Amino acid sequence: MELNIAVVDDTLSDVLRLKSFIRNWAYGSVHELSVIQSYTSGEEMLKDFSPKVFHIVFMDIIMEDMNGVETARQLRLEDTELLIVFMTTSGEYALRAFPVHPFDYVLKPYSQKDVDKVLDEAVRVLTATDPTVTIKVPHSQYEIPMRLISSVVSNREHTVEINLTDGKCIRSIMTFREIEKLFAEDSRFLLCNRGIIVNMSQISAQEKGVFVMKDGTRYPIRVNGQSKVTEAFSQYLISNMRARKLRGSKK
Repeated sequence: MELNIAVVDDTLSDVLRLKSFIRNWAYGSVHELSVIQSYTSGEEMLKDFSPKVFHIVFMDIIMEDMNGVETARQLRLEDTELLIVFMTTSGEYALRAFPVHPFDYVLKPYSQKDVDKVLDEAVRVLTATDPTVTIKVPHSQYEIPMRLISSVVSNREHTVEINLTDGKCIRSIMTFREIEKLFAEDSRFLLCNRGIIVNMSQISAQEKGVFVMKDGTRYPIRVNGQSKVTEAFSQYLISNMRARKLRGSKK
């Protein structure tokens, strides 16, 4: 796999150190580096940024003017699949970054081992095969990777809307029950209300009686059985954290 990586940091010595570690990792792996682009500020990267160009961005949290969290928030609006790795001197700062759903963190001063671990995991995610689902539309059908589906909503026109992470919407001629069966075996998807299925990996926050998605859409959690829905979401989050810790312990 050819990787395009960006480094955003206003400290030149840290940029050079990280780029050296990234190149060392590439030399010892089967993967190639197409680009390692560095930026000295969030503003500089945003001015140059285009969606789907970079696979991974290493972002310093504490920078002058626009900090890393705000920069990441702007990037996330344009590219929901970008893997954002925050660099920070303290785990306390990392808590501020949760709303933009970073892929990982590295604490300064980081080592070659720290960078290798992040890049190995990033490649595993980027190259993982993902199940697809076939959605029927008038006179045709789409085969869609399930990770790209944000939500499924039954509407009043008796059609079902498949909302994608890039903001697109596909209107299916299938019934909601038919589509619900297609998602039943994937643990990421949760029936949160009548006629609404959400991809839990796309939830940015849970407020009182509502799931807030990464794109800002708000879906109500059903009143009857609300505790069961919120428990399912909590278990999903716990399982993800455990899986990440387990993968980390094997490095």
